[in-house]
Amino acid sequence: MRAFILLLFISQLSFFSVYAQCEDCAPTTEDIDYCFTDARFGIRCAQFIEKSDYFIFSTKKSKSYKLPIIKEGENHVDYLLTQITEKTAKLSAIDVLFLEVALETWNVEKTKIGFDFTDSGLGIKILEQGNGDIPAKGDEIVVHYKGMLENGEVFDSSYDRGTPLTFPIGVGRVIDGWDEGLTSIPVGTKAILRIPPEIGYGERSIGRIPANSTLYFEVELIDIVD
Repeated sequence: MRAFILLLFISQLSFFSVYAQCEDCAPTTEDIDYCFTDARFGIRCAQFIEKSDYFIFSTKKSKSYKLPIIKEGENHVDYLLTQITEKTAKLSAIDVLFLEVALETWNVEKTKIGFDFTDSGLGIKILEQGNGDIPAKGDEIVVHYKGMLENGEVFDSSYDRGTPLTFPIGVGRVIDGWDEGLTSIPVGTKAILRIPPEIGYGERSIGRIPANSTLYFEVELIDIVD
C-alpha cells in the first residue's frame, strides 16, 4: 500500500517542472555527469556518473550516500523503500520520492551525454574519428549500422545481416537525420546518431518503431563509391 501511495504521488509530480544544477550539491571528487535538484523536495541532490553502477545522494542535514543503480527491469521504488529502515542509508519517505523523480529524469538525460547537437535536434556522438572525405549531397556511400529505440531494443542491423548498406546520401532516400548526420562525418568514422522524431519517422509507426520515437543509430561510414 505504501509503495502504491508513493507511486501515485510521483505520477502527480510529473506535472511540475524540475531543474538540474550542481551548485546546490555537496562537494565531491567524483567526475559527475549530471546533477539533479528539485525545490519541491528542499535541499536534496542526486549526482550521477554515466559509466557507474551507483549514484550519490545528499541532503543539507546528512552526509552523502552512494546508492546503487539497480538492474534494468527491477523496481527502484521497491529497493528504495527497503532502504528507509536500513541503518546505512536512513532514507525518509520524502527522500524516496525525490530519488524516484531523480532516477526517472536521469534515465532520460543520460541518453544525451556526449552528443553534439545541431539546430535540427540531431545529436552526433563520435566513437571513432575517421580521416577520409566527408560525403557530399548525391554521393553513393557504404554504411554499416545498428538501429535502436530509446530502451536499447535493436530494431534493425546491417551487422546482423553481414552486408553494409549502399545508397546515395542527401537526396531523400533515407530519413532526414541520416542525410544530415552522414554528410557531417568523414569516411572511417564510427558514431551514434540520436535522431528525434521530427527528422526521423515522425508520427508514423514503421515496423517495430513506434510513432514519435527518438532513434539511435550506431553507424560506421565505410566508403564513398567512386
